[in-house]
Amino acid sequence: MTQDDKNPWNKDWLKAGGILGAAIVLSRVTRTPFASILGALPLLMPYLQKAEAQQAGGDTQGRMTRAEAALILGISLSASEDDIREAHRRLIQKNHPDQGGSEYLAAKINQARDVLTGRIK
Repeated sequence: MTQDDKNPWNKDWLKAGGILGAAIVLSRVTRTPFASILGALPLLMPYLQKAEAQQAGGDTQGRMTRAEAALILGISLSASEDDIREAHRRLIQKNHPDQGGSEYLAAKINQARDVLTGRIK
């Protein structure tokens, strides 16, 4: 497997265009700002990759990987601990259940932080 095969962002331009098109249509139909919908894409990428792995017959059982955690937080795998903390704080403020956010998303954001900081292996 080459380095390009491991990077989820280098997969297929047609899929990327489809996701972007779906985001545009969704923003028009729901009258939600396009930037808000694009902000949610890093949270959706692990689930899209998991669905793709299921179709390919890959292993979908297991814990969150570092790559999934980085995608959820919208940072690179080589981000510093300060960058991880800042990305976590930014996302959790928007998605905290006390602020009208989802408990599930808040849990995933916390799990992503824990995986990247080494609290969960």
